[in-house]
Amino acid sequence: MSFLHSVLLPTLLSVFVVSAQAKETDNLTGRNKSLPDSTEIFDREMNKRLQELQAEASAEGISCSDPRKLRILFHDLNDARFFIGSLESWAEDNSEIAKREMTAQQSVYDGVLDNGWVFNRLKLASTVKVNGQLVGTDKFGHFIDQGFEFYTPYRQSGYRMSTALHSSLGSEKGYSGGASTGTISYADAMANYQGILFYHALAEGPNPYFRCSQGKWTQVREFRWADYVDAGWDEGLNCSVMASPEAQAKFNANLAKQGQTCPADTDACAKLNTRYAAFDEYVLSPECRKVAKAPVGSYGGGKPSSGKSSTGKSGKGTR
Repeated sequence: MSFLHSVLLPTLLSVFVVSAQAKETDNLTGRNKSLPDSTEIFDREMNKRLQELQAEASAEGISCSDPRKLRILFHDLNDARFFIGSLESWAEDNSEIAKREMTAQQSVYDGVLDNGWVFNRLKLASTVKVNGQLVGTDKFGHFIDQGFEFYTPYRQSGYRMSTALHSSLGSEKGYSGGASTGTISYADAMANYQGILFYHALAEGPNPYFRCSQGKWTQVREFRWADYVDAGWDEGLNCSVMASPEAQAKFNANLAKQGQTCPADTDACAKLNTRYAAFDEYVLSPECRKVAKAPVGSYGGGKPSSGKSSTGKSGKGTR
């Protein structure tokens, strides 16, 4: 009994927790195969959740002077269940959403994750297409859960984004990635960053989602994933880094067998380098940062929306 409690149960629990919380995704295998875009479906679901927030905030009588409680309530309503993000679970279970599914053995992670034992037998997070980008469903869990987690150091540091992003990347190098699956995902870190921006914009800043009307929090603009999801969420562009040289070598060999390279599109990395120059070390992978920056103003077809600026109280992000 002592062995069961002291060794076996903690080991099994750690495997369950890590497998659930630290899923990986493969945006490289089958990359050139067509995958329908599901942005409209994701937008509709997020706005449904914001409407649920409005109703619950009204029922609980959350004061217009306390946007903090509105953020907490949104997270409580959409928190992870059994270590899997609620929006990730919704996406995985939704038959309307086109997905690319595979196990680690079928992917570029074959023989890479945890020496190819436990994690090679698990299903990876599915790949979906949102805002024209290939992203893992796990990124939506990062956006909601880790975005909330790292909003606290952002606010407590006087809106210094670098403080929050340092903690975010530290978690990827530790319990959320390097120390669990052996993979450091900069795309996860990017989703964390965008989640921080979302939580600030929920009820504060120059263009919030909620304002007070007749003493109640009211949604005043619709949520669009296009304001947050870009090429930085795509692990085929914002390449992950393996925690050991041996795992990195195996990952690179798997890529070569597929005739793939990472980043798959250096032009996309050049534009990311321009867009995120202020915080590149925290949200862009070393391979992506090697690419020269694109000319200013070349990102996409226009300027970023209001959701894309790292704003604090003054409307100015701080390093």
